[in-house]
Amino acid sequence: MAPSKTKRISLFLGGSEGAETNSVASSNSSSNRLQKPEQYPPPAPLHPPPPIPGPASRSPSPGQGLGRPGTPPSDTGGSRLAPVEEKKKRRVSRLFGGGASSSNEQVHQQQAGPLAWVLGHQGKVPYNLTMLLNGEKVPELWDEEGDTFVYLFPRMSNKGPSFRLDSSLYSDSQYLTRLVHGQLYSENSAGLAPLPDRTPQNSSGNYGSSRANSPDRSTVEGSTSDGSKGSRALSDAAEDDRSEKHLYVPIALSTDREPVTPTTGEPRLQTKDIDTLITYRNFFSFLVGQSIVATERHSEIFDVFMRVADILHYYQFSNIDGSTFGEVATSSFNAYIDELNLADVRTSREKTIEAIVLGERLRSMKLYTEGFVHAAGKFESIKEAQIPKFELMSPKTGTRLARAAMDLDNRVANINHKLSDFDFPAIFSGILNSDTADERKVIRFKQWKTSFMGCRSFVLDYYKTKYGSWLPKAKSKKNDLTTSGLNRLVLLEMYRDFSNLYDFLVDRSNLTTRTVEGLMTEDDGMDFESATRRSLRRVLAEYDRSTPPVQPPIPFDLPLYPSNELKKDPKARMKKIKSDELNRMLKYSHNSDAFLTPFLEAFMHFEVKQAHGCSMDELWELRTGQWLFCYAVLQSLPMLVIDVPGVKFTEGVEYFLCEPPRSGVPWGREDTQRSRTWFGVAGGSHVVSLPTDIVEHGVEGVYRRSHCWKMAQQWSQNDAMMAAAVQETMQGNPLPAPPGFLDPNPGGRDRSQSPDRRRESVMNLGLEALPLPSGVAPASPAQMRPSSRNDPSKTFDAILQSADLAKPSKKKK
Repeated sequence: MAPSKTKRISLFLGGSEGAETNSVASSNSSSNRLQKPEQYPPPAPLHPPPPIPGPASRSPSPGQGLGRPGTPPSDTGGSRLAPVEEKKKRRVSRLFGGGASSSNEQVHQQQAGPLAWVLGHQGKVPYNLTMLLNGEKVPELWDEEGDTFVYLFPRMSNKGPSFRLDSSLYSDSQYLTRLVHGQLYSENSAGLAPLPDRTPQNSSGNYGSSRANSPDRSTVEGSTSDGSKGSRALSDAAEDDRSEKHLYVPIALSTDREPVTPTTGEPRLQTKDIDTLITYRNFFSFLVGQSIVATERHSEIFDVFMRVADILHYYQFSNIDGSTFGEVATSSFNAYIDELNLADVRTSREKTIEAIVLGERLRSMKLYTEGFVHAAGKFESIKEAQIPKFELMSPKTGTRLARAAMDLDNRVANINHKLSDFDFPAIFSGILNSDTADERKVIRFKQWKTSFMGCRSFVLDYYKTKYGSWLPKAKSKKNDLTTSGLNRLVLLEMYRDFSNLYDFLVDRSNLTTRTVEGLMTEDDGMDFESATRRSLRRVLAEYDRSTPPVQPPIPFDLPLYPSNELKKDPKARMKKIKSDELNRMLKYSHNSDAFLTPFLEAFMHFEVKQAHGCSMDELWELRTGQWLFCYAVLQSLPMLVIDVPGVKFTEGVEYFLCEPPRSGVPWGREDTQRSRTWFGVAGGSHVVSLPTDIVEHGVEGVYRRSHCWKMAQQWSQNDAMMAAAVQETMQGNPLPAPPGFLDPNPGGRDRSQSPDRRRESVMNLGLEALPLPSGVAPASPAQMRPSSRNDPSKTFDAILQSADLAKPSKKKK
């Protein structure tokens, strides 16, 4: 129903039972009430959060008096309650009824604490409500350079503006922009419904699911913005954008329905009127980036921001594609996330759920991602807690969270199978177990296994000594872990140890010849060195493809080997090396810039002991077995220890943070919620767009963010040819697209190209990321779908007849 030009939208954000009784609408006004949206499920009982220390705030704008968390409040931020003697000297306000009873109530409130306080400070920093409730200028929200005066009371109240702001703050709301310029009530405003009533309905603090049923202030003469100093058509607004504007916020107060007579005096503000005014004060303060105020009825940060989110949604704040509430709201909320520490959910399951819910309601991917990743890591613990706020998450998020937790369980089971006993049977099930391999003529594969098992024993002994046992036990004398087994902190420590060992032993000039399919372009030489390197890469390829997920080859996948001037003489290679020569050879087979850790020091002592009395060939066999073990451990860890990009609070977390939210933002439109990346198909001119999250969070995306791939880029950056080769290796090798993918001829394909034989991977497609031209967006599935030509008026017989007519007629011979 299109409201009349003088109609005001009724917004109640709280109230007591008595207040609700007074807000019953008349029959005439109730017929004009807007349709109610779907009710929110009741959340958990609310409890005040512990005090949160806030960092330094942003610089206040002109006219702002009250600081954000971390900024000392000005005099205007003091409690509105003062000693009774001082109160008698002040003007008596009838907002609370006035009189002796009010003074007694004020003394009681002073003893109980402030009526309102600034969120984010240690303790309760009082906030003075007097100017806000009297309709006077609020100093911290009064910008002398602002072009918009904001009124919280109707014109007939004869109260002045409460805030002065810049119009750019609400420019992302077409609703408010048109309201300021006087055209809102001349057009249909369908789709706007009353905000949800988030006022606790009982002493336990449970949310109510009812909506405010008060009438609109449509019958109040002059209650719209039409005819105000700054009101004019949108076309006129473009001519002089900095002219003075006046915004009468369409909120409903109980005082609007109470007639003022000489006997009644100024009408009183009810409790829910005060809540409404504070909520709108917080809303405009949110846009400015100023302090947020709490009361006893709405004392929790979560509650306050949920109410702000309701107003942003109600007034249709949005960017172009609806993925955020606009640049102003997004940047401001990001600052609140940092200042109020909203994203640090490590120690609270309830705060984890709140981060997800607020991320959804305020369309903040930053907070949503932090909450989602932490929730996926401790999903079982969250389910056991049975926190009612869990029901406030959207069903889409709930489903994605459960799937992420299942995927994480599979990853953990895989790593436990490999690292609980450092057992890697796949390494010895291929060429190392073959009696027919040509390399057996010159290589003793049994010595590789012996060296491998020796390195395994060293690692087991080292970690047993470090943690007290293997697997580690929580609260042992030698560790301060709170969970037993291979938790995130244990695996991270192991990952750092083996990354340092990799840097210490790797040959940084020998780029891999393996492809993502396990193929190699290696020379066929049968001398000892060539056969050793070729066989080692074959073993590594077999291991990478032995269990899902298939692992991409490390760019630099061979170790440095000891060498001397006699390395080409077969007889000299079989002689035992003297201690002095052995130490020199081992020294030159190490990278001296590797970061020295206790683990690396222990390995160096172990290696010298193992190498004592060895010949040149035996040193190569020793190093090969050690490298196989190091490679197997390193390649097992990235899928668990590489945290999701953008997650900030990771220090000390024992659960895993590797499961990202997939498939785009859950609050976006179906055709725009999932960002996409352009790729060029290798060997052709085809271009295709794929969901960005598949590229970034797929197997190759995770491994490219791991240590070995980062170091490969660093080591090759000073050599243009090497850098290009590394980049090509990291992007995958040119391969044909999988069956049916950009293939006009799906037939005639051999068995090796069937879907079950190929890796589900972006890099396997032979795709190369391309820069997106400016002003061009990837076509969504809805845009690429052909338009339907179905005619619903046609009968079935007519359709068949048209199909027959379309067939070419056969000519008689």
